[in-house]
Amino acid sequence: MVKEENIRIELTGNPFVDTGLAVISSLAGLDDISKLTFADIKSVYDNGQQLTEWNSKVKAFTQIFGTNNPLFQPSYRVKKGKGPSDINKRIYISTLEGLISKISKTGHGLRCWACGCPSDYDFAQICKEAIEEENRKKAPEDKRIGVPEDKWIGRDWFPLAGSLGSDAQALPAASRPPNICPRCLFAIHYLPMGLILLNGRLVVFQCTSIEFWYELVRDIVSEGKGRIQSGNYESLGSKEGSSAVMRRLLALFNRLQKDKQFFGLPAGTSLYIWRFSNSGASPECQIEEIPNPAIVFLWDAVQEGLHSDIESIMKFEGKNPRYALFQCILDRRDYPNLYPEGKRKGASLKLFSMYQTRIRNHSIKALRVAHKLAKEVSGQISEKELKRIQRPEAFKEEKARNKLRSVMVQMAERGELTLEDYIDLFPSNEGRGFTTEWDGWNLIRFYLHHTNEGFPEIEDKYSKTNILNQPLFYYAGQIYNRYISEKGKDRFQKEVLNQMDRKIGVPWLQNQFLQLAELSEGFTYGHWSTLCKSENGRLFVLECFHS
Repeated sequence: MVKEENIRIELTGNPFVDTGLAVISSLAGLDDISKLTFADIKSVYDNGQQLTEWNSKVKAFTQIFGTNNPLFQPSYRVKKGKGPSDINKRIYISTLEGLISKISKTGHGLRCWACGCPSDYDFAQICKEAIEEENRKKAPEDKRIGVPEDKWIGRDWFPLAGSLGSDAQALPAASRPPNICPRCLFAIHYLPMGLILLNGRLVVFQCTSIEFWYELVRDIVSEGKGRIQSGNYESLGSKEGSSAVMRRLLALFNRLQKDKQFFGLPAGTSLYIWRFSNSGASPECQIEEIPNPAIVFLWDAVQEGLHSDIESIMKFEGKNPRYALFQCILDRRDYPNLYPEGKRKGASLKLFSMYQTRIRNHSIKALRVAHKLAKEVSGQISEKELKRIQRPEAFKEEKARNKLRSVMVQMAERGELTLEDYIDLFPSNEGRGFTTEWDGWNLIRFYLHHTNEGFPEIEDKYSKTNILNQPLFYYAGQIYNRYISEKGKDRFQKEVLNQMDRKIGVPWLQNQFLQLAELSEGFTYGHWSTLCKSENGRLFVLECFHS
């Protein structure tokens, strides 16, 4: 038979309980959470004084449990502004000791809603004994029937747990209070040392890699202890906004790579963020995934020495979480701070390229084309004009776009730009009417700030191939062949290519369709509408010309 002290404490699958167990393991100095035993729990807890002092002061405790638990129960003489009284602390410690005494004695009865293990302890009796022993008077009675009130497990004992009465039901709408075993109920009280705040919501983590997750929690515990020792009891992540998670992931990756603790991320690693609120009448919980490609991007960025680059661009984040690096990565959107503006220098060429290929799914080829176009146009315009088209809003002006298009035509004539290059930089959107994605203009605008730098060496393993719009290719070929056969190449150059930014428009293209309707298939009004009209019926032909 295994001795009580050697009982192995396993993870439960519940993120709140498991984070509490990870905190205990970290405080026990374990490098592997699978080594956690009952003896470690007792050793870390000791007489409960340290845990009680921490939870009396750290703001995360009341954010998790509120003020109806023994540590902050007003009826036990807690004083506003001064924290828990000695009676509060004694009852709290006595209750936790009652739970510890039952951890090794479970094995029968109802299954725990958190871990699934059966237990037959009496939670109400533990609370009653703690109150009567430390408060030196009987526990509160139910005045209707003259017997001690039953103490139920609610949100004052376990985050998001529903209970009887008027309490909000955040977990399954209950006809009875939840059953939580002593191990889970005890471990949860170490949770305040293992979480952070993200945009005002408490956060705990889960991960497909236990080893990676445990290292993240260990860093959070270490940071929390350091802040407490300096007299700072604010929740980690407070006033950091959306950068709270990103900064800690970068610091973790930097430490793991420096210590050579991991020789690469475990395959398929994804991180899950449980954002929750356990206060008031509206508890809530949202689960967000930082998928494997995003995790790999951050890991590789740190490995490439870009940790400080990322930190520097995050300093310019505003209060709107939608435009923070964290949220942009989750949504796989472009990140505004990558681009220079005002005092903001933007990302380095290498970081920008990594973000665009890993997060935005652009090809290296598209980035090279954008870089080449930026260098070409910068050599044809004045410094004043260059600064003008470097502005964030510059390419919203048709004049600026037409300038770039004329440069594209010149490069195409010299064999330096192909139709495939253009389609790769400006892939077509799906749906009615031929339009292209806007991202290509942003890529060019970024490289207009780096025309004196060479394109960085980046492994081209994230490339994708954009498909050429075959109907458009057919129409362009028919129009070109007819024009050449009737008027010759010189007039095509003079009347079409040289007029791209001025006279070529809807009437010209309509005229081509009308003339070819009698000569070739596919030039009907239906085909015209499919090619040139958007879903709302608006004519949109510019991209047809320039593709």
